Parts: sequence; C-alpha cells; structure tokens
Amino acid sequence: MKGIDVSSYQGTIDWAKVKKEGYKFAIIRLGIGDNIESQDDTQLRNNINGCKKNGIPYAFYLVSYAERFEGSESVQSEIAHTQRLIQGTNPFAIFYDMEIDATSNLGKGTLTNFAIKYCDYFKNLGYQVGVYANKNWFTNYLDYNLLKSKGYKIWLAHYGVNQPGLDCDIWQYTDKGVVSGITANTVDLNIMYNNIIGQQTTNNGQQVATSNKNVNVYYKVKTQAHGWLPEVKNLEDYAGWENSPITGVAIKVDKGSIKYRVHLKGKGWLSYVTGYNTNDIKNGYAGTGKDIIDAIEVYYYTPDNIRPYKKAKYKVNNYPYQYDNEKNNEQDGYAGVFGVNVTKFQIVIE
Repeated sequence: MKGIDVSSYQGTIDWAKVKKEGYKFAIIRLGIGDNIESQDDTQLRNNINGCKKNGIPYAFYLVSYAERFEGSESVQSEIAHTQRLIQGTNPFAIFYDMEIDATSNLGKGTLTNFAIKYCDYFKNLGYQVGVYANKNWFTNYLDYNLLKSKGYKIWLAHYGVNQPGLDCDIWQYTDKGVVSGITANTVDLNIMYNNIIGQQTTNNGQQVATSNKNVNVYYKVKTQAHGWLPEVKNLEDYAGWENSPITGVAIKVDKGSIKYRVHLKGKGWLSYVTGYNTNDIKNGYAGTGKDIIDAIEVYYYTPDNIRPYKKAKYKVNNYPYQYDNEKNNEQDGYAGVFGVNVTKFQIVIE
C-alpha cells in the first residue's frame, strides 16, 4: 500500500484529494522532543481530523533529540509529550523517529535503549510501536536486529534505490513526492509492505480483536503457453497448466502479509516481492514473465491479533509441502528442485 507522512511543513492539506489519489495511510508528526507545547506540530489536529473525516488510517511519529533517560532532553519527557498528544486518538501505530546527528555520538547501545524505553512504554499500553530511521542509522547507530526481535515495526528511510536495503514494514523511498491536495513543494512517500493497519487499537490502547482467525490466500501464475491463468483461493485448485513451465507467480493474503520470491532455472534467486499486481513487474509478482521458474519461497507474517502463529504451507509439482522458509527434515526453505520446471503451485495459510 502507498502512503504519505506529513508535518507542518506540508501546510494545510486537502485530505479528500489525497484519498482520491489512492493513498491508503498517513503517518502524522506529533512534534519534536521534550514535552513543551511550542514543540507540538502546528498541523497535528488538522491532519488527524482530515484523516478521520476521509477514512484514512493514520499513525504518529515523534522526532527524538533525547540525550538522557530522564530530565530535560530525555526519553521520559518525549514519552510524556507523546502521551499528552495522543489522547482521544486511534492510531494504528506510534513511531519513534531517530536520526538526529546531534545525538549520534551517544553510541549504539544507549540509542537502542532509548528506543526500547520509548517503544516498550506504549507497547505495554496496548499500542503497536515502531522505530523510524534511515539505513545509515539502522546500520551504524541502532541495534537493528535487537529492535526487530522485540517485535517493533521498522519504518526505513532509504532513497535512490529500487528496493529497501533492510527488511522493513514501511519503506520511505523519497522525500520529493508530489501529491494532489498538498500545496507544499514536496512530501515524503512510503510503501507499506506488511499490512500493519489491520492491527488497529482502540482509544484506550486495547487492541481490536479479529473475529475471523482464518486467513485466505489468493494466487495466480503465468505460464509460457497460456499467459496469466485464473486466480485460485487456498487449496480449491492448483495454479498452473499441465507440463507448461511457470514464468510468473502472484500471491496475496486477506490478513497479515507475505513476502515471496522465485528461483530462475539456470540463473538464481530474484528479490523478494510483496505486491499482487500482474502489471507491476517490480513488486506486483515474482518472476520475469519469460524465464522459467524452478523454485518458489514464501514467508507469511502473522498479525499481532491472530494467535497461534500461522505459516505459509505450499508446494510445487508433486513435491512435499514446505512451511515458510524452514530448513529441517523434508524442509528445504523453498519448494522445488533446481533445474526442474515448476508447472503446478498450491498454497494455504495454516
């Protein structure tokens, strides 16, 4: 899904026009640093109301300049700042924005612990939380793996590349976007890979329960002889045509999210994709549409409001089922045999 993040720099926004442009979510700046009213974002209320009126899901971010845990210029003050401004709102997430040069000398351990203190506070209240930073910060100034292991959402800024350099939930890919309804010269544009909007919270921070825990998966394939074939749901059929090599695969789910990739016969693995659009060769499907596929890998991300965790169970041809990218016993981490054409594909989320 595509979205924007905004602050007072974008001025007064016509959110109806933004919605008409096809933007599915917004991340709104709360303010900067310490709990001082003059540091609240001056367009915060306008942006919240505009999103509410037009049915646009929204999240928040606070820009941190903390240099200590408590006192002035502290994480504790930034927590208080955030808590004051989110009263009566319903964000799908709260992000801690960390990439101020002035604090980079504090060290990876200290900065990571700042993020943990902030995120855990709101996580314990029931909110979905995450960290925003650019690739340089996630690589050199924060313990990216630790933050990710704690279940925080990763919002990555990485410009001038065809795909994000780190695994992330949201990729901010440019700060030079132009969107109808925003009169400012530019706005940040984002792609949400893992659908974290469905994990909405209530005003008191309690997570909304999902009434239906079943996850449906939809998929289709392109073959050399027949082009794109009709969509298949779960295990109602298989995708493919007898003895016709598959050259493209598209997969989507109705809850949570997936990433998937394919191995080209005689060549190698392509990059992961997360979309479902046969007209989008970059992120809408896996494959080139011409080269033969001999292996497929799928990984399912279970949303926080579905437990126990689920996995992608999938197979090609008549080989055994594989589960996500697991490697043990009959699990190879992918479905297929290098050098052998894939002609059938099936998948279910269990």
